[in-house]
Amino acid sequence: MDTQNPTARQFISDEITQALMRARLDYDHPIRAELEKGAEITGVCDVMVTCNGVSLDRRIVELRHDPRCAASFPKPATTVSRTDMSELTKHFDEIANGTAAVE
Repeated sequence: MDTQNPTARQFISDEITQALMRARLDYDHPIRAELEKGAEITGVCDVMVTCNGVSLDRRIVELRHDPRCAASFPKPATTVSRTDMSELTKHFDEIANGTAAVE
């Protein structure tokens, strides 16, 4: 689909903003430019925005692990092992808020 018309550009921008919010990142986070560069509208009845052939959410996860972009992501204050149930329970609220990471 043509991404040069104003309606398509606004739709892509809105979808990227929502994806950044779901990932708990700022509206103007540096990876926004990376997402906008590869964004395209796909689908016919169920229209969605993809980036490099994957969903925006999946692309954000990929960029978190990309050495070029990893430094721009905030580091979680706490890291909890996924096999330690007592620590998972203790830090449940932090995990839900995104301030603690589960590995």
